[in-house]
Amino acid sequence: MLDDLHLFIEIARRKSMSQTAKDLGLNLSTLSRRIQALEEKLAEPLLQRTARGIVLTAKGESLYNELGEQVLALNSQLEQLNDSPAAKEFYLLCPQNIIAGPLMGAVNQFAMANPALNLHIYPSNANSHLSQKRFDLAIRIGEQQDSSYFQKRLGMIAIKLIKKKDAPTSRLILPYSESQLPSGLLNKLKTEYEHISFCFDITIARKTVEAGYGIGLLPMSEICCIDDTSNFCYIDSPHSIPARPIYALWPHSRTPSANAQLLIEQLQTCIADSPSLQGEVLRL
Repeated sequence: MLDDLHLFIEIARRKSMSQTAKDLGLNLSTLSRRIQALEEKLAEPLLQRTARGIVLTAKGESLYNELGEQVLALNSQLEQLNDSPAAKEFYLLCPQNIIAGPLMGAVNQFAMANPALNLHIYPSNANSHLSQKRFDLAIRIGEQQDSSYFQKRLGMIAIKLIKKKDAPTSRLILPYSESQLPSGLLNKLKTEYEHISFCFDITIARKTVEAGYGIGLLPMSEICCIDDTSNFCYIDSPHSIPARPIYALWPHSRTPSANAQLLIEQLQTCIADSPSLQGEVLRL
């Protein structure tokens, strides 16, 4: 019954039978049959299938709220006890620009120290719903809205307006969506700049700034990658542009798995040696 209860919790987290089956490597019909068996044991329906996905019944909602965290934690502990010395899988989600840049050393160190581990890296700058992805550890930039996962703050990244000295000042290059900016900031910027170019990849945005296309709103993790900073200057802004926090997130239990904890520690060491990841504004 514990296995079936765990399957129900995983479905409740994702609000999707098909996504749960895919993530857990199960046949959809098998998963549906297991949930039906659980509902028969409890003598009450737990899920309702709608055109928009899965909706929990009152009983299902109560069960998820009361037992969800404990069941996930227990299942995680059982998986760790059953781990064999053979190769295992580890899934890491991380923004592409930061994983290929300042955090790459820590990730390489982690991989080399765990030769039996199959490390799967999914680089993405999209802060998508983590419930739709399989992961052991996720690195995310910015305040996190999803409270379904446990998190640890690792660092901060300051953001500044920067341009090449001979670049035009009428164009602003933004690598952030409106939801990633402080409330109302985009409207204020639109009144100050004649042209605004959106570029939803931070590294590409930095390269356009390096080419002299305009003023860029860039994080220090990208500014530190500019080779000859003497040809660039910061632009003072009357608006508050807060630094963006760096978080590590993991599922299932308050304590990350042993491998996730090891990677977190190596990332912390890397961040401690990187002023650009500690909220500092780098000198040009």
